[in-house]
Amino acid sequence: MDGKSTIKWNPFAPDYFIDPYPIYELCRQHNPIQKDSFGNILLFKYRDVAPILDSADFEVSSLATYFESKESYIFKNSPQCPFLAKTTNKWLMYLNGDIHRKLRIVLGKVLFSYNYDKLIQEAVKDCIRHFEDFKELDIVDFSKYFIYHILSQFIGLKDFASLEKVVEFSNLAAKSQDIFVSKQMYLKINECFIEGKGLFAESNFKSKLIRELDGLEFEEDDYYSLLAVTLMAFFETSKDNLTITLYTILSNPNLKEFVIRADQKEIKLLTEECIRYVSPLQFTVRINKKDVTIFGQHFSAGTRFVLGIASANRDEEIFDFPDEINPNRQVNPHLAFGGGTHLCLGALIARKEIEFGLKPMVKFLQKFDIDSTQPLEWGNQIFMRTLESAKITLR
Repeated sequence: MDGKSTIKWNPFAPDYFIDPYPIYELCRQHNPIQKDSFGNILLFKYRDVAPILDSADFEVSSLATYFESKESYIFKNSPQCPFLAKTTNKWLMYLNGDIHRKLRIVLGKVLFSYNYDKLIQEAVKDCIRHFEDFKELDIVDFSKYFIYHILSQFIGLKDFASLEKVVEFSNLAAKSQDIFVSKQMYLKINECFIEGKGLFAESNFKSKLIRELDGLEFEEDDYYSLLAVTLMAFFETSKDNLTITLYTILSNPNLKEFVIRADQKEIKLLTEECIRYVSPLQFTVRINKKDVTIFGQHFSAGTRFVLGIASANRDEEIFDFPDEINPNRQVNPHLAFGGGTHLCLGALIARKEIEFGLKPMVKFLQKFDIDSTQPLEWGNQIFMRTLESAKITLR
């Protein structure tokens, strides 16, 4: 951050969304600590990112508070009802202190009261059955169908909450967290949040939430906030992780063969490696509660740090051949699930989806070839790396 380096992180560069990893590598090697035009500090090296994720001296920024400060601008001269802050006010990844601790305990109890081993295995069978007569398909659609099947079994959705509606809701909810979001997109996200209140049924999941949260002053919008973040966090990261993992394996004959012959222990190792390699959440944000020095540079309390999780997960100082999937990587301290008090609550479920789903899915999909005539389509999101289309055809 001495002003001498010409290497700058630029998400608007050509082909950035197709492959952001080359610029991450350049940033790690030549300019690992940067300041953007908004005063945010961007960190790209594992040595800088990992300690902050684990440190109690850093906290997350409130998305709801951010929206509250922007709503007068976003909704100026607009007939739409501002709802962004209400919908995001109980999102765990943007809460600190006692409320975060209490909600984390409650949501953990509710989430892990379900038999995910059974749900995932049933979803795999149903997904393969659904696509077994297809002559061509999109790996993205395959992954969406699988995740939707699991989600609909435990969270409780209305009959009209089709896969298409859930995909739209989840994708727009994910975009609400991104940086450089236009006013028009915020209006669209807000409208989606308002309509989305009708997606959720009076389910067992919600009943368990209400029971566990007894004694706290929660309104209906607070429960909706928890349902919305559960749907979005579960659907988006799982779909992106599975889609990119399947595409990468199907593109590599050696990896494909490895998966088909692998035992459960090998699949567990590969699961961690795929999660490291994909890193669906590319960045996260932390704010220091007191002055801090990072690699010789001093930062005052209240500085906003944008942590490059995906970059750290490809750091050559930590991982040998970081841009390859090594199915036998024994030591794998990846940061894909964050760290500290904000370690991803759904990490165990995400691991189970790959552990139980990968082998039968690859066995089924091996009869397809990557359709080289159809280019991959990547989403234009900075915080979440999203593959929007990856076509395969029956051999």
